[in-house]
Amino acid sequence: MSEADADTSTHEVGYLDGNPPKVINSDSIYLMLGLAVAIVMGCLLDRMSTFKHFNAKNREPFWVLLLVLVSYGYLIPGLVEVLFSFNLVFDTGTGGFFGIGPDSSFNHAPPTTETMLGLVRLLWETGSWLGAVLVVFYAIAIPVTKLILLLVGNLIQRDFPKASRRCIQSVQNISKWACPDMFAYILLMHLVRSLAHPPYLLANGRLDLGFTCFSLFCLGSTIAALGIRVPDREHGCFQKLGRALTEKNLVLGVSVLFVLFAIPFFWGLNETVMGLKVGQLDPMISMTLSFVGLTPEKLKSDVSIMNCLGTLAEEISHGEMNSFIGFVMFSVFVIGMTLLDMIVLLWISIASWRGRPVARWMQLSWVLKKLSMVDVTCMGVLIVTMCMSMYRKYVEVDMGVGQWLLVSSEVIHYFTYYTVKGFTEVKDKLDLGNTMQMDEDEEETSDLSSSTAIEEDHAWL
Repeated sequence: MSEADADTSTHEVGYLDGNPPKVINSDSIYLMLGLAVAIVMGCLLDRMSTFKHFNAKNREPFWVLLLVLVSYGYLIPGLVEVLFSFNLVFDTGTGGFFGIGPDSSFNHAPPTTETMLGLVRLLWETGSWLGAVLVVFYAIAIPVTKLILLLVGNLIQRDFPKASRRCIQSVQNISKWACPDMFAYILLMHLVRSLAHPPYLLANGRLDLGFTCFSLFCLGSTIAALGIRVPDREHGCFQKLGRALTEKNLVLGVSVLFVLFAIPFFWGLNETVMGLKVGQLDPMISMTLSFVGLTPEKLKSDVSIMNCLGTLAEEISHGEMNSFIGFVMFSVFVIGMTLLDMIVLLWISIASWRGRPVARWMQLSWVLKKLSMVDVTCMGVLIVTMCMSMYRKYVEVDMGVGQWLLVSSEVIHYFTYYTVKGFTEVKDKLDLGNTMQMDEDEEETSDLSSSTAIEEDHAWL
């Protein structure tokens, strides 16, 4: 019999459902090793001469295939395993306590425990239809769409090469968008734990194996998508903008954009992204809380990304593996990739102005942009804030000013990236991504046709 099925009278005050911490930590290590082993084994197979002919004709090298298989193997557990569990309890100190949450009462304080599918069902049943639709879209529809596009792109590769490339490009573009709410769950658990004011107010929260599996699925499948061999070239308004810019205009423009990005980015990292406060309580409980010094100001908490990183680092020292995953997600993919991409884009503009080659730097920027996740995090905060509205009778979750500062910095990041990308593709004839020989041949034919058309237009003028 699991903890969730046991009689609540046997539990200590403020208990959590789901898997025990030891199980979560040990299984998390094995799951992370699974991704690492898939990459290593795939790379070894790619180096074997026996499979080089096979690799030359396929868009996916073996390390990509194995990483996709292992990542999607984590998807189902990520949907059905416990995502998180949290509990808020007011302990009177005289042998009695009040639970703050659904189904709670005097001397009865069950935790709030959710799986991904259970969360969708509860959102739908409580009337939060938009929240349910958004969770289904990001957590289920996008992973399924990625897999379908990947399969279709390979099946039509020979007969419809252009459509095949479009399918794979779509996979690369949407891959990271499967995990927005994972970032917000990390912040949510920080908020819950920050409410604790022992010995009277007990607050506990824990990310479970559902979070582990789904986060590793998202990271693994996103990294794998970037290894698929397909070109990625702009053909829209940003190439037109690239043609209009000179090297000097580019470096001046990107320098200004970098400053405009940095101010809200660093400000947003240190400002409140999410806030949580205890909802409307029974007047008797509220009066008792005030009597012991727990005023409404103490029944709320807020979190910034930098503050959350500090807490995660402390939890890692206690052996919490999900805190390690959360730390990597924020420090590497939210902060590191985004900031490094802007630095690389600034360097590309300087190198172009000085007449130096930028192909490798632009390829690096292409990878960094696909892996940077400020946009994903902001969407996750929005989704989880909407989802938590079904608990507003007990706890209220709101977005902070840091959310909008990060959104504004990411808008500037997008504009800077596509401007520099369009410029370098026009000036240096770059094809980003990983091209195959058949893609290069078709691009040359396409470029020749385009140049012929331009010459005819000039002749007509």
